[in-house]
Amino acid sequence: MKKSVSLGITVLALVLLVALFVLPVSGVVPLSSDATTAPVAVLHTPPKSFVSVAVNPIVTVGETAYVAGVVEGVNITSGVQIWVFAGNYVNVTTVPINADGYSFKNSYQTAGLPPATYYVFVQSPGPDGLYAIDFIDTGVYSGQVVNTRTNAMIFNFTGVGSINDKDAAQALSDALNQPGMDDVYSKASFQLVAPGTIPQTATTSPAAPATTAVSPAAPTTKSPLPVGITAGALLIGGFCAAFGMRKNY
Repeated sequence: MKKSVSLGITVLALVLLVALFVLPVSGVVPLSSDATTAPVAVLHTPPKSFVSVAVNPIVTVGETAYVAGVVEGVNITSGVQIWVFAGNYVNVTTVPINADGYSFKNSYQTAGLPPATYYVFVQSPGPDGLYAIDFIDTGVYSGQVVNTRTNAMIFNFTGVGSINDKDAAQALSDALNQPGMDDVYSKASFQLVAPGTIPQTATTSPAAPATTAVSPAAPTTKSPLPVGITAGALLIGGFCAAFGMRKNY
């Protein structure tokens, strides 16, 4: 009978000791395998240029279209470059920043222009003040969009192989988003409609339906044991193990 009791106590002690190894102990923070004692340097990155643009979304032929916005960042002395294009119409104009130091505005006469969706890009150069993507409208390169760093043509607004409208907008976006490009930009579009015409669709995207994000279930973790309980359990476990071994022998 005594041997059975001693064996039971020994087993209980072993169970307690195993549980202590498996369960975490509160107040004790384990070091990760890649932990180091060296401090981590936090580098301050200056803010990149920021451009916003606003247009009147629907303009009747004969009215004035306006493109306005704000820009901020490391270089505003070069102004902004505004691209407006649709079909064979391309207008690329450098517009200065207003006296307030951040806003800009430009107007466009629409008399004689064909009704269409007109794409608008507002581009701000990087710290060097140079446009990495530019429009060439003189000489043999007239109508071409080029990478000014490599002098490579990206696409052509006119002539053989030219693209326009949404294809040109996509190509220009892709060019400005290339790795290493420091130009920043913002884009919009407006509809130019004939007098008396009611546009079927607005140029602004409809609001997306509200959705409720469902967070993934957190993994089940074992509750840490307080340090006091852990220490007491160690003492009890050790005492039980010693007592059991003494009875057996």
